[in-house]
Amino acid sequence: MFYLRSFLLLNMICFSSLSWGAEQPLQLEQSLHVTKDSAEKALSLNDVLAVIFQDNTSLKLKQLEAQSFQLDRASIKEQLDPHASVKSTLSDETKPTINPFAPSGTSMGIVTGNVSQPLENGSNLTLSASYSRSKTSYPSSVPKVFQATINPTYQQQIDLIYRYPLFKGHDNLVYQAQLKEMSAKEHAAHWQVRKEKEQLAAQAIQLFFQLSANQIAIQLAHDAVIRAKKFLAYQKKREYFGLIEKADRLQAETLLSARNFELSNAQATWYNTQTSLNRLMHRHYQTPISLKVTSNTAYQVQSMDVLLAKAKKNRAIFMMLDAQEKASHALLTQAYENDQQQLDVIAQVGTRSLSGSSLTALGQGFTLKNRYLGVGVEWSDSLATHELKPSILKAELALERIQLQRQQAIENIITTISEASMQYNNASMTQAIAQQRVQMEKKNFYAEMKRYREGRSDTATVIQWEGGLRTAELQASLQRIQMQSAIYRIRLATGTLL
Repeated sequence: MFYLRSFLLLNMICFSSLSWGAEQPLQLEQSLHVTKDSAEKALSLNDVLAVIFQDNTSLKLKQLEAQSFQLDRASIKEQLDPHASVKSTLSDETKPTINPFAPSGTSMGIVTGNVSQPLENGSNLTLSASYSRSKTSYPSSVPKVFQATINPTYQQQIDLIYRYPLFKGHDNLVYQAQLKEMSAKEHAAHWQVRKEKEQLAAQAIQLFFQLSANQIAIQLAHDAVIRAKKFLAYQKKREYFGLIEKADRLQAETLLSARNFELSNAQATWYNTQTSLNRLMHRHYQTPISLKVTSNTAYQVQSMDVLLAKAKKNRAIFMMLDAQEKASHALLTQAYENDQQQLDVIAQVGTRSLSGSSLTALGQGFTLKNRYLGVGVEWSDSLATHELKPSILKAELALERIQLQRQQAIENIITTISEASMQYNNASMTQAIAQQRVQMEKKNFYAEMKRYREGRSDTATVIQWEGGLRTAELQASLQRIQMQSAIYRIRLATGTLL
């Protein structure tokens, strides 16, 4: 009777139905630490990008550069603003003479002013005027007949001068090129802000999906710990009834220790990635993060030519290089223009007045009774002869560098798209196989559970089959994350993400 009871008790211990095995295994949660409070605060990738772009210092610096070029363009426009100047001088001069009839001193007051207006065609229009009072003093020995008949004298002079460049400065090419250069640099700076966003988005995508993969790694390690604990409990019961030796139980404890170590490593990797993502979002490195990963992995595979065409149309690097190319062309125009000879035609018309009355001199200055007409030509050039000026060579080198940068950008984008497409294709194929494995593991697990309830299997075997099913489900989720990561990388590479 004693042996019969012992045998029944062993059967109850070894083949009792366990509550964990009778239920279907849980599906992978989207977040490792999802609770009722944190589930509402789960961050999607768009949420992460919004936080990164908000009050980002590097983006603000790029925006300041764009504003700086905008101010430079405004300062260039000031070149066509009119300029005015006024000068007033009072003088009194006494000097020795060798002629007994020459004046011995002169006192003078003069006011001069001019207004200059540069024109868009490169010419310049200047209006100048002067008004003076001059009084001459003579020695007392000089008779009145030998002295000036008008003393003091008042003079007024008004001149209108027009300078027209024939070669250098014609059509004001330097001014127009400077405006184009600053406008292009401003546009390039704006696209540089977009380019900075793309670089930040690339980091965010990598960390976001890396953190998602870390969640699965932790879940895999956590499930392995649970199975190891169950197996250890099972082995302890068997050791208690003398069914196994102590060494078998120690092996189970070693297995549990190894699984705990793997879980600790997975958690450390999670916290490292969480720290990097928090700092990218300018948050405290220990701020808990709960991720919201969508399950949509649908993607229409397109040819490289189509994807590259999208990239050339949407990517900031190409827009920026186009703007820089325009700026370099403008610099080259300025270099060629500055290397030309200076040949200007100068036309001048003016009035002259002289009177002993201040009002008479002022009034006659606005008539053509006494006038001045003149036409002249002015030429200037550097005496040094150079086949190619350094400024021209520098501008041409800048254009060549931009072409190389464009080709380099195309190669980088092709590489990125190729790698992401291969990642998507591989993950897609693996995903299909992983789903098949999940279905097979489910069938095996439920079949083993049926055998277990019928007393034809043991706890260790059930734990093994449950672990295989759980691992298959988590691996399938990992492949979905790889597919989503590849989709976002392709969208970012083609410029359609932002």
